[in-house]
This record gives sequence, C-alpha cells and structure tokens, in this order.
Amino acid sequence: MKKFFKSWNLFEKLFLLISLFIIIVCYFVGNDRNILSLITSILGVITVIFGAKGLVWAPIINLLYNIVYIILSYTQGFYGEVIIYIFFMTPINIAMILSWLKNKSKQDENIVEVNKVSKKEYIILFIVTLFVTVGFYYLLKALNTSALLISTISLIDSFIATYLLYRRCSNYALSYIVNDIILIVLWSFSLRNNGIAYLPMILSFVVFLVNDIYGFISWKKREKEQK
Repeated sequence: MKKFFKSWNLFEKLFLLISLFIIIVCYFVGNDRNILSLITSILGVITVIFGAKGLVWAPIINLLYNIVYIILSYTQGFYGEVIIYIFFMTPINIAMILSWLKNKSKQDENIVEVNKVSKKEYIILFIVTLFVTVGFYYLLKALNTSALLISTISLIDSFIATYLLYRRCSNYALSYIVNDIILIVLWSFSLRNNGIAYLPMILSFVVFLVNDIYGFISWKKREKEQK
C-alpha cells in the first residue's frame, strides 16, 4: 500500500480522504439511508481519482461502479442511465480495461500511456453520437424515463467521455465536467423527492466535478512529459 501511494502528491491523498469522509458522514447523518447510494458514491470517488492519475486499475474499479450504479438507477426509474451503463458504458469499460493494461506508460507501468485522437475520429464520433442521441431520446420517452431531457443529455456526454477515456485521450475530462453538472441536477430530483438519503450521490458528483477539472490538468501535464 505504501508503495502504491508513493507517486501520489499531497493534494491527491487529501482529496481522496476528505471526499470519502464527507460521503460517509452524510450517509450516517441522514435518517433515510440507502446503502447502494453509499457504495456507488465510494466506488465512484475512487474511480475518478484513479482515472485522473491515469492508473491502469481505474477501469477495473469503474466496472464495479457501473454494476452498482445500474442497480441504483433502476430503483429510481432513471432508465436512461440504466440503458447507458448496460449497453454503452459497461462494454466500453471492458474494452478499456484491455486497452489500458496493454498500453502502459514506459516511464511507469502503473500509469497508462496518453494517446492523441485525430480530427477524423472526432468527426466520426460526433456523427455516431447524433444517431445515438435521436434513437435513445425516443426510446427513453417510450419508457417514461424520469427527467427525460437531462437523461438524454447525460447519455451524450457519458458516451463521448467514456469513448475518449477508452482511447486514452485527455479531452475525456471536458465531457465528464459537463456530465458531472448534469448528474448533480439529475440526482437533486431524488434528493428533493426522497430526502437526504441521496445526498451522498450528489456530493460524489460534486467531487467528480472537482476531480475531472484536476484530471484534465493532470493528463495534459502527463501528455507533455510522455512526449
């Protein structure tokens, strides 16, 4: 464990500890406790911090997060989130595990090698995203999905961000920053309707937002170093 945290700076260590502390305290302070919300928040925080550092373990932890998040979203009627994570996030995440383990940094085998995405690939991604968005909007509408518009927009950002993360591109963080803001709004509906039990979920996405901003800076820095 000591060897694992050797490459972590003080900010990263404190950010992880403080984030976990806040989420756990919120869970025990609330009267209506949801254990799935707590587990999802903890796994999510660990995942985004590992991802910001480019650790090859990040997509493995993220796969566990996906499974728990699917169950939690289903219980809340967020069918858009369920579909996103079953048919897009989880398959891409599995591919990401293989890709990251195969493309370790030459400087540090615990860190993934940063990759560049071409303009042509961005254009293809944009076109595919348009078709996916239109198709899923009407599907989610037919399923009477809660917060339809927000769920659809979340799908767009999640799809783009996860793909760019799979491709080991630093710009993944920009899409996640937008998605974090959207998900804070989405889960605020559950907080309003069901009480403080879902506060850990909202706080976790606030943590994600701060971390993704840091992750973007960190990946850009690492990209220059690996050149």
